Amino acid sequence: MRGERPPRFRCLFCDHCCYFDKEYEMPTVFPWEKRLLEELAERLGVSLEFKPLQIYMDDENNCVIALYRWIIKGYCPFYDRAEKRCKIHEDKPYACKMYPLLLEMPTGRLMLSGKCDWVANNKDVAEKLAKEAKLIPEVFPNEFEAAKNAFIEFSSIIDYVNRRRLRQTTNLRDCAQVMDIDEYIARYG
Repeated sequence: MRGERPPRFRCLFCDHCCYFDKEYEMPTVFPWEKRLLEELAERLGVSLEFKPLQIYMDDENNCVIALYRWIIKGYCPFYDRAEKRCKIHEDKPYACKMYPLLLEMPTGRLMLSGKCDWVANNKDVAEKLAKEAKLIPEVFPNEFEAAKNAFIEFSSIIDYVNRRRLRQTTNLRDCAQVMDIDEYIARYG
């Protein structure tokens, strides 16, 4: 491996990315991704659950949800276990598109999932990437692009939140009204 280019990631369809038993492993989605997932779920006859993850409040007690946790217990309802494929592959959220890359918000730190069989089978590549992060886009071109786009979206939200002096909150009980960040931006500019 020394001196040679690392292999490019190729999904092995192991299904670890589509099975969840711990909440912190479950995907984080933007509000517009949540709405698209709900539309797709309605068409396919599956039910979904989301939990507000990052909430901000303005001076008039309007609450704004910037990120949701997509609560998935067991297999993702969009995962076809017989075919070992995602039923919504083209429309899946950034969190799914970037896997096995994991993006830590708000730092932008990228990590590799140890649950992925490709990563487990290519430990030498993972070690090389830890030392030479500039190779990540070469090994994970599509996944890196998704992670980059997710980070840009998140950074834009944080810039907006800071400009509007919204403060972070953890509950929705004291809210005059609740809306998603994109709806808030459309309403208040």
